[in-house]
Amino acid sequence: MDRTPAQLAGVIHGRSDVELGPMRNYLSAVTNPDRTPVHEVGPAFTAPSVEMADVRVTVSLGWQDPQFLGTFDRTAATRMIRVAISARSTGSSAEEPDIKSRAVDLPVREQIAWVRVVLGDLADYAYRVLNDMAQLRVRPAFFAVFVDPPTPRLAPSDFKWLLVCGGRRAYAEKLVPENRELLTYLRRHGDMIDADLVPHPKAPAPEVWALEFVSHLAATLADRLGRMGDRRWFTFEEVSLHGRDRVIVRYTWHLVDGDKKIAFDIDLGGLRAQRLREFDDPRARIAAYAVGYTPFDQPQFPSATLVDGVTWVRFGDSD
Repeated sequence: MDRTPAQLAGVIHGRSDVELGPMRNYLSAVTNPDRTPVHEVGPAFTAPSVEMADVRVTVSLGWQDPQFLGTFDRTAATRMIRVAISARSTGSSAEEPDIKSRAVDLPVREQIAWVRVVLGDLADYAYRVLNDMAQLRVRPAFFAVFVDPPTPRLAPSDFKWLLVCGGRRAYAEKLVPENRELLTYLRRHGDMIDADLVPHPKAPAPEVWALEFVSHLAATLADRLGRMGDRRWFTFEEVSLHGRDRVIVRYTWHLVDGDKKIAFDIDLGGLRAQRLREFDDPRARIAAYAVGYTPFDQPQFPSATLVDGVTWVRFGDSD
């Protein structure tokens, strides 16, 4: 009869050859908001498998700042704790004295058991990270749990799991929590936090912000035009990025009394600063949506400048 991860964790806890002291000390430092985080590479230990004969399991800990991998509250100092689990067959030295150690796939239930032993209650918030590379060869299993010290939290919906374990495609499976209240929450709200609801997101570097802005601006304009169907009151001639600090948008507004040519001159540095100052939200996507929606909202431009028949409108002017 197959044992559950909880039952296997109980077996591991009862063994004397599993030394968890260094793991506990490391986690205590990483989850303490008043302590400087320890080195990103943490402790590891090797012990016999509880499910497979002649197999030794290696469990290692680590942590990293996940801010560049997804949308987090920049005021929370979120940390991502990583657990890697690998297994190697040692063979029977009596029967196969010359066999070489080789990597083997550890049953998922035992992987989860080791994660629960190492992480304790934090394991309720852990994710198992999977990718396509495991189809080709045996690879270590990766698990991740996020902490806003000292409180565990769920991952953001836009988290880039691919950058955690590599490959071409990656996704995460949420471990089923033992905490009944958390399980009820997950069933009602899902196992990730909507990135749009993060209150104090961190902005990417200016170069990345500029590219994201142009991409989302073009997508917003295309979406709005698509929703208009045959009622095309607008023709967009240009959406271009100049360096990393300026975007030009040119379009024609088809009015009953004649076409009106309009151009947006968008100062990206000023726009980023304005969004942060007024909304405490420096996300490029939100800023791009606000600007991209403007032409379709019957706009009035009292401070615009008319040059050669074109109405120029400035956004985010830092002067």
